[in-house]
Amino acid sequence: MVHKFFYPMLIIIIGVLCVIVFYLGFGGSRDETRNDFYHLRLSGESPHWELNGYQLDLTSGILNSGNGKLRFKSSGNDYTTNYFAFEMNAVINKKEETLQSKAVTGTENFKNDIDTGAVEGSPPIMKDGKSIEFKDIDKLYAVIYWEGKKDGKVHKEIIDLYERAK
Repeated sequence: MVHKFFYPMLIIIIGVLCVIVFYLGFGGSRDETRNDFYHLRLSGESPHWELNGYQLDLTSGILNSGNGKLRFKSSGNDYTTNYFAFEMNAVINKKEETLQSKAVTGTENFKNDIDTGAVEGSPPIMKDGKSIEFKDIDKLYAVIYWEGKKDGKVHKEIIDLYERAK
């Protein structure tokens, strides 16, 4: 008679203890990891250039940068050069970082929009070994270099896109 009452109660008590141990061991004391996701769509212009729709996606461990369109602002919207380069740069904790770059040598016609290209990879790493977060970005800006059609000199312009409020 004792066995009919004792064994079922023992099984119930062991089951409750297993649930408590499982919850405290695996669920209750678990470190929560942050899964922040930031998506920026940046546009801006300088005296000769206009950048539209540049995208920057930042999540833990992955940085996607690119897919913007550059347009050379000329009277006939037609300009040919032998050298062109584009960089997307960031100032992260007062340190300059290039997030993406593209260069073309040879004849390049700016008749239509120019695709900036895109890159995906690990974001820059901080001194403590962790990937940057959006709060670490002080400034974002594009740099465009191109060879002048008439003078053959390389020109440079900067398009400021984002600056964290101080």
